Amino acid sequence: MIAFACSQLDELAAAYATSRSPVDRERLCEAALPLVRRVAFAVHRRLPLHMGCEDLVGDGCIGLLRAVDRFDPAFGIAFESWAMRIVRGAMLNGLRRMDVIPERVRRDARVLDEARWIVAQRTGASPCDADAARVAELTDAKLTAIYAASRHAGTLSIDGPLPGCGRGTLSERLRSRQRDPGSLVVEASMRVIIGGAVASLPGRQRAILEAFYVRGATFGEIGRTLGVSKQRVSQLHCRAIADLRQKLAHLAPEL
Repeated sequence: MIAFACSQLDELAAAYATSRSPVDRERLCEAALPLVRRVAFAVHRRLPLHMGCEDLVGDGCIGLLRAVDRFDPAFGIAFESWAMRIVRGAMLNGLRRMDVIPERVRRDARVLDEARWIVAQRTGASPCDADAARVAELTDAKLTAIYAASRHAGTLSIDGPLPGCGRGTLSERLRSRQRDPGSLVVEASMRVIIGGAVASLPGRQRAILEAFYVRGATFGEIGRTLGVSKQRVSQLHCRAIADLRQKLAHLAPEL
């Protein structure tokens, strides 16, 4: 028997523990989703600003499923208290997986900080890392690992200056000398579409466009080649551009 007042979650959890029905399981999970979000917001308040809350909610949902399947009313504990611990643990495990620094190194760093405070209280002066490591009984290898982790723990802005450099940003170092592949694909597609539209124009209009835009000839030079006046070349050029716009307007969704 449960010795506390049953909430809605407790009733749903007890129903699923008895029936093991997928419908009851889904109903319990939906009712417990606000709990997952509440725990995620509480954990997120202690994280750096650049970290989002979506990953916490995702890991918390996985923990919620684990809590739902393992809960038994005979435990004598409210389902919310039971699930909250498992959900929070799943979120912390997810943060550890994303951490670039191993947990054992962070644990050694915490031990080193505690030893540094102990030495400072005893001597009244700030101790060096070697003295603090000696008090904490940390080996030289562990101290070296802490130093390496501290160098990689900081985040860099992609638009900020590089550390140790007088000028230049990280984005400039990462910038590729080649063009963006997406823009190359778009340009190639547009060339095919526009080339097809130009090929469908009458021969004289097509010749004028090729001479003007490809070879860089003037309207006067084109007129002497075709045996027409410069004004006539200008008229044909305007008509060719209008025809192209009309043909390409029907292909606007593909551009």
